[in-house]
Amino acid sequence: MSLLPPPFPEPGSIPPVCFYNMGGLTQWLNSNVDYKQYFVNYPRYFPYLYTQSTISELIAAGGDSFLSSTYMVYENYDIRNVKLPPLVTTLSDYQSRNYQKQMDLFLKVYSFNSNAYISSLQTSKPPIYYRFQKSSELLEYRSAIGLVSKLYPFDAMANGTSEYGSTLGWIIPFPL
Repeated sequence: MSLLPPPFPEPGSIPPVCFYNMGGLTQWLNSNVDYKQYFVNYPRYFPYLYTQSTISELIAAGGDSFLSSTYMVYENYDIRNVKLPPLVTTLSDYQSRNYQKQMDLFLKVYSFNSNAYISSLQTSKPPIYYRFQKSSELLEYRSAIGLVSKLYPFDAMANGTSEYGSTLGWIIPFPL
């Protein structure tokens, strides 16, 4: 029996380094539409994702009332067709360059720690995680975590549950 986590994007898997970019989770979900169902319980991040039962309730609420045409817009609702807007928008050139620099630092540390964790599972030796060379690098990294947390809501990635009760459970079992 393997101790390695399942391959991404299966439940309980670890997102690979290539998953993270400036487009954020919304860009990934727009390309992998079957996973949108796991984020219906996070309207703070994804306000236009609804469960099928919510859609049925909205349509039923319209019924024969004068609002029926308003509620009928949901009649052909398909969560897979909902285009999600980016979680971070309107960046100046300076912000964009700064955010890209922060993302690059995050990817460097994430890659190192991810490889150390997987290697430790294979060798049964404790992992040796990334060590910052200077305190300024650590401060830059903490800023990068702030950005990445905006682009990738880790709570939703770990706890996202579909309408039918299945959980996504993507994990990051090493220090961020």
